Amino acid sequence: MDIKVNKRQGQLLNDTIAQWQQQQLIDNQQAQQLRQSYQIISFDWKLLAVYSFWIAIACFILSVVLLVADDYLIALISRLINTPASVLTITSTIIAGLLFVLGVKRRQHYPEKTVSNEAMFFFGVLITAVASGFLSHTTLALHWRESVFILIPTAIYLVIGIQLRSVLVWLFALLGVGLWVLTETSYLAQDHYLFWGMNIPLRFAIVGALIIGLSASLKYNSRLLFLHEATLFIGLMYFFNALWMLTIFGNYDSLSAWSHIKQIELWGWSVAMMLVTLSAIFYGIKNNNPLIRAFGIIFLLLCLYSRYFEFFWGTLHKALFFAILALSFWGIGSRAEKIWQLGNKN
Repeated sequence: MDIKVNKRQGQLLNDTIAQWQQQQLIDNQQAQQLRQSYQIISFDWKLLAVYSFWIAIACFILSVVLLVADDYLIALISRLINTPASVLTITSTIIAGLLFVLGVKRRQHYPEKTVSNEAMFFFGVLITAVASGFLSHTTLALHWRESVFILIPTAIYLVIGIQLRSVLVWLFALLGVGLWVLTETSYLAQDHYLFWGMNIPLRFAIVGALIIGLSASLKYNSRLLFLHEATLFIGLMYFFNALWMLTIFGNYDSLSAWSHIKQIELWGWSVAMMLVTLSAIFYGIKNNNPLIRAFGIIFLLLCLYSRYFEFFWGTLHKALFFAILALSFWGIGSRAEKIWQLGNKN
């Protein structure tokens, strides 16, 4: 059966085969056989399916929100409020379990429909969170702290994500980890802005770094390898967003203290972010990792643009500022091109 590839992948394969022909690594017959082994699809239907299901989920949530505004539903909710929280917790837990079971059965019958199967798991994730919310209103959990009700569904997502091999559920688990860290550390800090000398952005930078480390370890576990890229994405998202926030707010213990400083005093964080983003770009290029490379490029540009607004707004024309940056990166590009040419000669 022919392998189906999109236009970009097909172009890469065609160029590679053509280069092999020029270098006489393969003959014309072998090149023709290779070209016939894949089929270039004119439209990426899988990508459309992904977007369609996400839009469907978003529309479903929106429809629920709009229905809440309906007088009839408000009256219905009023009657539900009189239902004991314990009953609502048990009911929603059963519904969530049934949704996960339904998703598993659907995946067994239609294994090729990966997108819609994952969308089914999403509703299980949603109802699990609702069940945790109802649990917080039961007599048993009346005096539990808020972070516990985030930890419970997060732990469930972690287990289900691994057992059901669901990347979507695993992503929600990692998002839950971040939310739990935020609420738990805020509680332990007794609503103080710093926890162990770290404000919220610095805490999330550490969480992101730990998740990135976790993603690296998953590469060596064949059973959990399918979670590697999703884990790396969340780790990079936490880490780079937190680092960018640190370049703006620093590690101050209050907004009041931060408001009395000059942004130039935070230059150390800016330098650190520049070094980290450039390292990410270099690592991504060297190891052919487009995800790390993309994060490096995006946050490098974000860092540069943020520094322009902080230091040069009103004093240096933006055209001149970015012209200087253009010349700098032109120099870097020229140097990289020379190194690449030397590598080809060798």
